[in-house]
Parts: sequence; structure tokens; C-alpha cells
Amino acid sequence: MAQVFDFTRLRRLTIIHVFVQAFLLILLVGTTSVLLGKVPSQVFMNSVIRVVVLQLILFYPVYKLAASDAEREVASAVTGLTADEVQALRRKRVFSDILKGALIIFFFTFILRAPGAPQIQFSILAVFLLSYLAYFQCFNTVAKRLMRAKS
Repeated sequence: MAQVFDFTRLRRLTIIHVFVQAFLLILLVGTTSVLLGKVPSQVFMNSVIRVVVLQLILFYPVYKLAASDAEREVASAVTGLTADEVQALRRKRVFSDILKGALIIFFFTFILRAPGAPQIQFSILAVFLLSYLAYFQCFNTVAKRLMRAKS
């Protein structure tokens, strides 16, 4: 028997992710403009280069996390799941949420404990914002691809 999917919740989640992405971009532009006013342009460019290199290193783990979350959400969109299946999906979702929360705490602790140099704090904050931006973009891309495949 073919599985029937209800993607209403997942479609709403992808719309929420679009607004979160816009908010993250606004934060990134705001912090960039503040840093541009505080440091010389060469220091700013060095910070941007560091951020890009760190983003390239972090992209694959972020993509894998987003892809596994999207696959889990698509699997939870099946109608008529048993109680055990729902419990297993809920356990995976809670673990993923704890991991993402721990990363947020790590980044904010790292930002607060960083030296007073604005270029270092900018680099940490930019990596945080871009990592979560990449997560939401990857999640939406994988989720939409899986929804098209399952429809």
C-alpha cells in the first residue's frame, strides 16, 4: 500500500524558515556595518576571509544535520504512523533540538568570552549567523526536494 503524506506542517515550517533567514541576514548586515565603522578595511577583509574559510569547513556537517532533520520531518508527515514510530521520530527530533541548542549556547558563550577585539567577535558572530542561515537553507532545499519526490 502506498504511503499518504500530509505536508501541511512541513510547508509551514519552510515558510517560517524563510522569515528566520531574512532576520539572520538583517543581523549579519547590521553587524557588518558596525564592524566597518570600528576597524580599518584591511582588518575587516581579514575577518571576512576567516569567516569564509570557517564556513567552508562547517558547511558539510551543517548540511548533513539539515538533511537528516528534513528526512525525519518528511518521515513524520506520513499519515497513520504507529505510536512507536511517532515516539522514535520524537526522540530523534528532541536530540536534534538539544544539539542545535547546545550550539547556540556554545557560540554565545564563545562570543562573550572572546577578547574585546571587535574583529574576533565579528568573526564568531558571523560564523554563527552564516551556519544557521546555511542550516535553514539546506533544510528547506532538502525538504522541498523530498516533498516533490514523495508527492
